[in-house]
This record gives sequence, C-alpha cells and structure tokens, in this order.
Amino acid sequence: MPRRINLVPRGERARTSTNVGMLAVVTGAIVVLFALGLGYYLFSNSLNDRKSELEVLQSERAVLEAKVMALQAYERLAVDRAAAETVVQGIYAGRTVVADILDDLSLVVPENVWFVSLNLTASDPMLAGAAAAAASDAVASSDNKMSLEGNTYSFEDVAQLLVRLQLIPALADIDLASAGEPIGAVDETKGVKGFSLAASVHNTQLPDAPLPMSQVELEVEGL
Repeated sequence: MPRRINLVPRGERARTSTNVGMLAVVTGAIVVLFALGLGYYLFSNSLNDRKSELEVLQSERAVLEAKVMALQAYERLAVDRAAAETVVQGIYAGRTVVADILDDLSLVVPENVWFVSLNLTASDPMLAGAAAAAASDAVASSDNKMSLEGNTYSFEDVAQLLVRLQLIPALADIDLASAGEPIGAVDETKGVKGFSLAASVHNTQLPDAPLPMSQVELEVEGL
C-alpha cells in the first residue's frame, strides 16, 4: 500500500487544523436558527388555524344572535298576549250575563202572571279580581238593576212571584213597589191586579270562569 506523505511544512500544518469550538458554535447557531424557523412555521400555521376557527365561531355566533333577536320578538309577543288574556279573562268573568237572568226569569214566572214592561240595566264589567275583593258588598254597590211591571189575578199570585224571584241567584233586594191597580189596558171584569217591583242584579260567575275559546295554537314557520 503506498504511503501518504504530507508535503506541508510543519510550521504551516497548524493552520489547516479544524477549529472544533468554532464549528460547534456555528453548528449550534444553525440548529437554533432552524429550530426558530421551524417553530415560527409551526406556530404560524397554528395561528392561522385558530384564526380560521375564530372566524367560523364568530360567524356561528352572529347567526345565533340573529335567531335570539328574532325569538325575543316572539317572547315579547307571548308576554303581551298573556297580559291581554288576563284582562279579557277578568272582564269575561266579571260581566253580568243578562241572557241567563232572563232565562231564569222565564222559568219562575207563574203562568197567570204577565209583564207589561221589563227594564234591566247592566254597567260595564268589573274585573274578576276587583269583584272578588269587593264580594262582601258587591250586591249593595251594584249599579245593575231590574224593574218590571205586570198584571195578575190576585195578590196571592203577586206573592208567589216574589217568592219565586228569590230562586234566581243573580237577583237580590227584591222590593215590591206597588200592587193594586192594573197596569195598561185590561179586562176590568176579570179583577186584574197590577204590580211593580225592582231588584238588584249582580254577577254570579266564578272569577276563573273559562273563556269560550280555551286554547289558541300559533304555528310559526322556522320555530
């Protein structure tokens, strides 16, 4: 095997030796720079991904906020509807049912009694809550009145009519104003007796009397 001969003078040989320390420093710097570049690249990609996710979340949030705003309008509508139902319920339960009073009256009037005139006045309905609070003196303070005039053939018939009127729950303070002379044109040969009476009228419905329409369903598209 041939022998290798170093032709560089001995004094010059030290100059061609490898500087290990400097090489280590340069290598370390390159590794650090590479690590920094790689880290920057990775974090930059991660940041871009997070920004994309943030944009998606912001978009979804905007859609949800728009839906919430739309639902709030229906929530206010539901509150207004409930308040209106409460008022209507109170008015409905506090009204005086004139038709029922007249129906009851037709059932208790004796066959040999006929009316010449009948007047029934009813004031505006009182809310059910107010009516319940004033239940103890509702009859005395009521502005609803009934007055009637009629004829029959005896005072016993008049007394029977007064007794039967007591059976009508909506009537109170029944007062016989007069009885005697016939009212209007009658056959004088039949001994007709006339009478006139008055009574207070009050509401007999329960405060929670249900409305005729018990439920209303609203179908809203998209909800």
